[in-house]
Amino acid sequence: MKFTSSDIAKVVNGKLYGNPDMKVTDIVTDSRHISFTDGLAFFAIRGKHHDGHKFIESLYKRGIRTFILEELPADVPNYSDAALIMTSGTIEALQLLSAYKRKKFKSPVIAITGSTGKTIVKEWLADILGLTTSVVRSPKSYNSQIGVPLSVWKLDEKYKLGIFEAGISFPGEMEKLQRIIDPDIGVITNIGDAHRENFRDDKTKAEEKLKLFVNASLIIYCSDQKLIKELIVKDLSFRTKEIIDWSYENKDASIFVRANSLPGGRTGIEMVCKGIKNEFIIPFSDRASVENAITVASVCLAMNTDPEIIGKGLSNLVSVAMRMELKNGINNCQLIEDYYNSDPGSLGMAIEYLKSQNTRKSTLILSDFVQSGRDEKELYGEVATLIRKAGIDRFIGIGHALARNSYLFEKGANFYYSTEDFIRNFNTGEFKNEIILLKGARIFEFEEIGKLLELQIHQTVLEINLDAIAHNLNEFRRYLNPSTQIMVMVKAFAYGAGPAEIAALLEYHRVSYLGVAYADEGVELRNAGVTLPVMVMNPDPSSSELMIKYNLEPEIYSFLSLERFSDVASKHGLVHYPVHIKIDTGMHRLGFMPEDIEELATRIKAIESIKIVSVFSHLASSEDPVYDKFTHRQVEVFLKAVSQIRAATGYPFLRHICNSSGIVRFPQYQFDMVRPGIGIYGAGDFGELDLKVAGRFKTRISQIKKIPAGEPVGYGCADVSDKERIVAILPVGYADGLNRKLGNRIGELLIKGIRVPIIGNVCMDMCMTDITGLKTEVGDEAEIFGENIRIDEIATKCQTIPYEILTSIPGRVKRIFFRE
Repeated sequence: MKFTSSDIAKVVNGKLYGNPDMKVTDIVTDSRHISFTDGLAFFAIRGKHHDGHKFIESLYKRGIRTFILEELPADVPNYSDAALIMTSGTIEALQLLSAYKRKKFKSPVIAITGSTGKTIVKEWLADILGLTTSVVRSPKSYNSQIGVPLSVWKLDEKYKLGIFEAGISFPGEMEKLQRIIDPDIGVITNIGDAHRENFRDDKTKAEEKLKLFVNASLIIYCSDQKLIKELIVKDLSFRTKEIIDWSYENKDASIFVRANSLPGGRTGIEMVCKGIKNEFIIPFSDRASVENAITVASVCLAMNTDPEIIGKGLSNLVSVAMRMELKNGINNCQLIEDYYNSDPGSLGMAIEYLKSQNTRKSTLILSDFVQSGRDEKELYGEVATLIRKAGIDRFIGIGHALARNSYLFEKGANFYYSTEDFIRNFNTGEFKNEIILLKGARIFEFEEIGKLLELQIHQTVLEINLDAIAHNLNEFRRYLNPSTQIMVMVKAFAYGAGPAEIAALLEYHRVSYLGVAYADEGVELRNAGVTLPVMVMNPDPSSSELMIKYNLEPEIYSFLSLERFSDVASKHGLVHYPVHIKIDTGMHRLGFMPEDIEELATRIKAIESIKIVSVFSHLASSEDPVYDKFTHRQVEVFLKAVSQIRAATGYPFLRHICNSSGIVRFPQYQFDMVRPGIGIYGAGDFGELDLKVAGRFKTRISQIKKIPAGEPVGYGCADVSDKERIVAILPVGYADGLNRKLGNRIGELLIKGIRVPIIGNVCMDMCMTDITGLKTEVGDEAEIFGENIRIDEIATKCQTIPYEILTSIPGRVKRIFFRE
């Protein structure tokens, strides 16, 4: 759907000031997460701790021209080319716009609600149904008054199914969400204690949730949930709908289910639907996962999905990371972290997950429930009973409410008033050979306890700041014409950063193409779910079949590569398979020479199996003003070749020649697309670009020791001092990408904000540094490069370039991706 600013003003009942013809293709509510501005409308939302109106001026300067507001800026004349839409409430306006878009969507929409399991059911259901049709789903757990309209806005005719989750905290909220999602199919998982404090009782809460399905024609639920069954049966409006219920207990249910445990933590489920028995296997054994999977399978059966597809999907289910994860802990412990949801209902499921893992000693560390709305004695009496029945070996309670009700728990339980209180009294020797469940409300910050209990294997890591990469991409965009497309190079393990994660980020930020060196790199991206077009810049002739299988687009650089790939494409019966033609304009690596172009154009014209989507070349020294004449000459050769090929083929294609430095220094040569590389990662010097460092290579001190005067350090006794010194040993060496040239006081590390020299020869797995006079201890962090020690500095000291430094960090160094 296409909207103009005047269209939006009408839909949201707003008053328009300024340009009525601004085109709007996307919307945003968070000024921090803007990857592009063309066609973007900003909803200025006011909350308890923020006000979107404060960012209007800066967003206008960044290029946004459509704003939905509750208050006009003081200097309206300064926004003469913008569209300012005044409303009585921007959240309501957002909901109205998404509801309008929903009405135009003609394919089915599924809505999922319930106290727990919404996100998991949504994710799993979308994964399975997505095997046979195009699905759009809520991102993450976007189920709120703002999250739902942002999710529904993504509806588009290219999708054949929408799946959204809806959550509520107060009465009256579900009616608003119903008007936005207006589902054809409704799914309710269960009714539990989450947000109970805001409702009179569970019945009131369940009635509120069922309002989501007022216009739905099909509803799926578990009839073993007695309250939900009672309400659905009694509600006259539901009698006109198709009701599909599943049950362990009632053989007359629409779907009768039996479950049995299988070896390896798996569960077999038998589901009888319409007299037909279906047997599936799921890779989980805890009750929560089993019930969520059964709900997903029930929806699929209700929608007449092929049982073979259902079985395939169920067998490949994976844990949703925002829920419970099993990690290795200290002293041969295992650690389960569950901070996503803290209510009595989810506690029971978490305990079942804990008990399903193995038979070792079990420990539960639990915080107060902060959203129960129930009598404390009754609530924590239930918790104590649950723990006793589950056979939990040790209980640790954290919070004033638990401490007040400590008498309800068995002897041997320990209680602390706060997370800080627990940490002050923490002793690693008290946790050995056990499985520990950390179940805490978010305000208790159990992540700090998790840090103490988790086994810290990866002391040397490369941190990747995804926000910095997004920022750098937008910095390059500032130099581009609105129509110029971007191909980002993610070859060589994304310059050491990790290709799959970076590619997913770039796809989200709407780059046009990705570039890799070899077909294997492209296959890795496809296996990670990346759907962007991918150009393979150095395809081996033997990889043609692989590229076609994974929809990768080859660079054609010689008559031999042209012949071999077009032959394979012809054998597959392909017509107009996309290829990219490389012209050698003076760098003299791969590519057709100028004298080859006439013959190339003639040959391509006669080949039906392929079609040119781009012609490109590579600037040899765009960063160096000394070679500017050579750069201009390269472009002249390139444009002549382009003209010859276009005249022979008779159709248009993309032209691109600029790399990172070319984008900045030669804006006149942007043509149709550009190819930023290492600049995206914040390395290199690109003039006025405000690039942020995206990678931080760091390690931690393993040992500290006092070295007497005259004693050497390291191989070859290369470093000797006539003074006593304090030396730190760190677990990073040349096998981790720390160049040997940085040894013997050439390179430095940053510890406690102070630069300290690397002494002696760098070893394969370790290095040493002089920390004399510095207050440090084992475990302190040391930066190898990052914001304080620039990678360009490291490259200069190693007499190389930043590219080599980044790409030399091997896979054994763990990559940690984060957002600020």
